Amino acid sequence: MNPMIRKELRQLMRERRGWVLPSLYLLALGGVAIFVYFQTLQMHVNAVRFLEGPDIGIPLFLAILYTQLTVLLLLVPIFSAGALTIEKEQRTMAGLLTSLLTDTQIWWGKFLSSLLFVLLLLVAGLPVLSLAFAFGGVGLWELFIVTTTTVVILGSMSAVSLYWSSVFRRSVAATAVSYASVIVLCVVSALLYVAQEATHRGAAWANLPLRARAPLLANPFFFLTLSLTDPRELYPEWWVSAAIFVLLGTVAVWLTMRNLRRNIDAV
Repeated sequence: MNPMIRKELRQLMRERRGWVLPSLYLLALGGVAIFVYFQTLQMHVNAVRFLEGPDIGIPLFLAILYTQLTVLLLLVPIFSAGALTIEKEQRTMAGLLTSLLTDTQIWWGKFLSSLLFVLLLLVAGLPVLSLAFAFGGVGLWELFIVTTTTVVILGSMSAVSLYWSSVFRRSVAATAVSYASVIVLCVVSALLYVAQEATHRGAAWANLPLRARAPLLANPFFFLTLSLTDPRELYPEWWVSAAIFVLLGTVAVWLTMRNLRRNIDAV
């Protein structure tokens, strides 16, 4: 194993947040599941037909799914944005750059160690997300595709946060800009789409030009929503969104490696 990964994971798991954050994360998902369950029952109290399993399973699955993505997007900058700035603040960056580790190993160790903890939370939340199986309306394919989509989003955002960590010298600045990046992708992209749709007088999605749809294709929540469509309809929108996030992560990786090489040359 990369020694950087081993060091980072050991340090992280020894900290208080190593067990506090997973506990709070599962409590949040469990609270949402209980709330949606009782709200669904309350909404069908006076319904004409009997309440069926999918009437509970589908809303439960969607609520937990979007809550999970929201929480994980908020946690990614906490672990990734300070990965390199903490070395600068503790003045250990020069020693790290002059060690036997290559710039690729340094990046990979920082990236994977920060991403693995977020993926640990994702895996820990799968049993809660799978509660929908008990009611029906959700199958293994839905669980697989939404998990895959979430991993792509988290990997891309982790790479972007790590890039900002290579740019700034303080963790506060890197974390703030990382959150700003999340807001741009989640909120600004949605507002741009709404503005474009208004200019086309509420035209259907298929009738909108590419420039009008492009902002929403870079939205993490829309990307996750696309994964819930019929598998035969995943092309091309889901694949386009996947390509955008992979490209975003790849560019962030290249820029981070360039900054690391510059720092090595300056040592």
